[in-house]
Amino acid sequence: MGDGEYVYCIISRKNAPDNFGITGIKGEPVYCIHYNDLSAVVSKAPMIEYKATEENTTIHRDVNQHILKNHTVLPVALGMVFKNRGVLINTMRRVYGVLRRSLRLVDNKIELGVKAILPKDKEVFEGCVEKSVGEFRKLCEEEYLKELRELSVETKEGKLFSERLAFNYSFLVEREKIPLFTEKITTLEEKHNQLLTKYTGPWPPYNFVDIKIMGKGG
Repeated sequence: MGDGEYVYCIISRKNAPDNFGITGIKGEPVYCIHYNDLSAVVSKAPMIEYKATEENTTIHRDVNQHILKNHTVLPVALGMVFKNRGVLINTMRRVYGVLRRSLRLVDNKIELGVKAILPKDKEVFEGCVEKSVGEFRKLCEEEYLKELRELSVETKEGKLFSERLAFNYSFLVEREKIPLFTEKITTLEEKHNQLLTKYTGPWPPYNFVDIKIMGKGG
């Protein structure tokens, strides 16, 4: 089975280089395939089903992180690989309107993640705060959201995958507001020092767009 075009993300064609000087799946160079004013960031890869293994997920994420440094990124779901350049361009033509609208939605914006974790020792924690764990968790969540929503365009709540996880949110933030957002996180951390705040990013806006453009993995 021959190689196809594996897609990592879509970016604006403006200032998009032909080659990024990095490698992706199977160590192949990452480059652009253009259609109209859009560019698909791709690399050559076998036409197979790509499972969400740690290796595949890491490579896909790292390529998008590199592109994010200089471009607004419209992330594409892991595993989208097309038979050849022509098939990919035809697909981009078919879903051009969706891609354009989605790229405008996230233009000059990135995703930031904020999680808050309760201490391991519940008894010690309860001795340090006047309210119950449940009440404290709710009050902190409300305050974090009130402060951070003012600096973000959109907010998405994530899963609470641990009993100690007080809350888990993703924020879509304009790039120029990242310093203000970071400053606000620092202030909230200092105020609520009983919590361990996990602040991550910047990320491509994975939680705010879901682009599946029907390649082999569609």
